[in-house]
Amino acid sequence: MTPEIHQTWSPADAGAPALARMRRFTTWIMVFVVAGYVGLVGLAQGKSSTVLVVASLAVGALVCWQCVHWEHGARPALAGAALLASYGLSWAIAINHHSPQASVAFSLSAALVANTPPFLRWWWSLLAVGLAVLPVAVFGDTAAVVGVTAMTSAALALFRGNRFGFGLYLEIDQARRATADLAVMRERYRFAADLHDIQGQALHVSRLKLQLADKLLDQDPDLARTHLREAEQLIAETIAETRSLAYGERGVTLAGELANSESLVRAAGIALDVRGRAPVGHRLEELFALVVREATTNLLRHAQAEHVLVELGPDSVRIVNDGATDATQELSGLARLGERFAALGGTLETSRAGATFVTAARDGAAFTASAATVTAPRGAS
Repeated sequence: MTPEIHQTWSPADAGAPALARMRRFTTWIMVFVVAGYVGLVGLAQGKSSTVLVVASLAVGALVCWQCVHWEHGARPALAGAALLASYGLSWAIAINHHSPQASVAFSLSAALVANTPPFLRWWWSLLAVGLAVLPVAVFGDTAAVVGVTAMTSAALALFRGNRFGFGLYLEIDQARRATADLAVMRERYRFAADLHDIQGQALHVSRLKLQLADKLLDQDPDLARTHLREAEQLIAETIAETRSLAYGERGVTLAGELANSESLVRAAGIALDVRGRAPVGHRLEELFALVVREATTNLLRHAQAEHVLVELGPDSVRIVNDGATDATQELSGLARLGERFAALGGTLETSRAGATFVTAARDGAAFTASAATVTAPRGAS
């Protein structure tokens, strides 16, 4: 094992209830295992020496206390006391009984130290095995040496496996929290995109109407007032839509967006021709509606069109205008909508041929939007 394993379990959200419960469960399971092993060894000394029984239980309690701090490692004073006491006990048992049981407490204590930073290098584990074997190597036989070696190796593997398993749990918990954070970010992104769709178009059109009213104020006051009232109404509608968006009550329909787009485009003096029928109840209707909205916004902000053609199919929407400029090359709003279409199995493509710009959205297999000549007659309303 490499020491980098500790990087997967250290700092986590200790305040999370589930994580705190997992820590308690893991810690107390280990304490009970350690207490069971050391307790059995201590009781096994009862036939020969009461002193060894008491010493074994006392050392076992010290090792259990050390085990409580397994995750980050016990304080040096506690770990040092447990190591020295358990090692002294192992020599005492080995001298009296020549038994592999001599090193149980030390094997567990040393394994705890060797599995906490900064002692996660392999040579610390090798040193723990060597020290545990030494008493029985001096006073015991080959079988005792093999037994202590196996026992210490098992203790090292037990604690290393526990650390690895807990590290995996922490990684899963971190992934869960990252997924939750990502969901929040996606919702914020969606909200920002919807807010851009609502206010970007309305503010731009209101600005145009106010500019127009300012020009007509002296020449035609009545018409100027009409534009001012329309701008005021548009701002009021935008405020209402923003409020609905904030409270999660906003819905988007293709028919509504087509009607809104028609009034805005014609108010800007652009000829509009709508062909076909809007698909009602389609699974991508809301995205089709947003495409119409975004294309209208881009048309008013970036293009200098005279004619616009909207073609509606049972599973598609295609918008063509004849006023493409260099500013229409990079349209972030349509790019975001393209990602949403792709996620639902649809396609959204744009193309430009000269001054003709095509935005085509469709449910189903990908297709190439071909630039078409706008056929709406000049002056159409």
